[in-house]
Amino acid sequence: MSDKKIPTKENLTWKINYLAAQVGENTHMKTAMIAASKSKYQQTHNRKAGELDKESLKHELYNARKLKLESKLYQSRKDLKNALKKAKQEETQKQIKKIKSAQKLLEKTEDKKDKEPEKSSAKKITAEDVDLYQKELEVLQSADLNDLVERILKSKLQKNPVLKSEELIIELVRVSIPAKKISNKTLQNIESRLTSNKAVMAEISIILSSFQSIIKGNNEKIEKQKIIEQKKKEAAEKKKRKTEEEQSPHAKKARITPKAGASEFFETLGDVADDENADANFKKIYEGEKKPNRAGQRQRRKQWEEMYGREAKHIAAEYEKREEKRLANPDYRPKKKPTPRSKPFAADSTSSKPSAPSEPVHPSWEAKRMQEEIMSKALNGKGGSNKKIVFDDSD
Repeated sequence: MSDKKIPTKENLTWKINYLAAQVGENTHMKTAMIAASKSKYQQTHNRKAGELDKESLKHELYNARKLKLESKLYQSRKDLKNALKKAKQEETQKQIKKIKSAQKLLEKTEDKKDKEPEKSSAKKITAEDVDLYQKELEVLQSADLNDLVERILKSKLQKNPVLKSEELIIELVRVSIPAKKISNKTLQNIESRLTSNKAVMAEISIILSSFQSIIKGNNEKIEKQKIIEQKKKEAAEKKKRKTEEEQSPHAKKARITPKAGASEFFETLGDVADDENADANFKKIYEGEKKPNRAGQRQRRKQWEEMYGREAKHIAAEYEKREEKRLANPDYRPKKKPTPRSKPFAADSTSSKPSAPSEPVHPSWEAKRMQEEIMSKALNGKGGSNKKIVFDDSD
């Protein structure tokens, strides 16, 4: 075993953001900004620490970005080649279908050429077209994707409005992307078809945005960070204003305005009761009155009936409902409320007068009935007092 230590992989993304923060560039990485501000604080307050040279920091940042671009270029080649492989398979299937449909159409046109010359198809396919399609298929199948990757990367980096003028990109294209030019028009058409594939276009967009984030910083994340910071600042200001507004009424309440003609030396007169200086309308003005509970539906309807009578909305709605039913069905009759039946007259023993018997009754029975009536009247307080019952013994 060798005693040599394996070199650890440097985090270039963090280093680039840290150096960019030290130089004064925008960065989305909060840890890098904190580390840069800490380093700056130590240099200003610690005499032993040497002063930072901005030129050396910029040179170090340039080298870090160069290394990051080279590693990103290597990964971009792999990702773009995988996308081109899928696009090549799709284009091959399309080209085979195109050749088959062209051959069938050519056979039909040749059969109907002599029979129906006037009804020939609008799109004329010739044998030369079929040969051209087959040649395109051969070129497509033999296309070198590695060369195509280099040509695409070089073209897109040189045409990008943000990256084309950057010194790092110019040097990277000159040194690391040796793209060969082609003069074959058929191959050019095939390559343009592969490049215009949706998956390939999406991969190219991702590659270009990653290159921009290395050189210019991740603008999307930087803008997002700015929005978050702005929202935090606004929330803090709002909270501060709210606390000031909450404290101001209490300060007004505590402040006592001196009355006219009152003595300035009121401390010597003793403590003044709080009730004398309390404002009766303070709670009503600043805190608001407590709203009563809302009345129920029946109570509200009762109020509306008292105020509007038959013009109340719920009564008018019920009337319209009945009218709609009556118009829809001519035989419709609204249900009438059952009239309360008169209860049979209960003979009140206290108020009803004794009816004369239709037939002669035995004197003892008549005496008993009279006794009961007198007793009931006496109990109810209606009967006369000190009346003697006399029985007729003439019979």
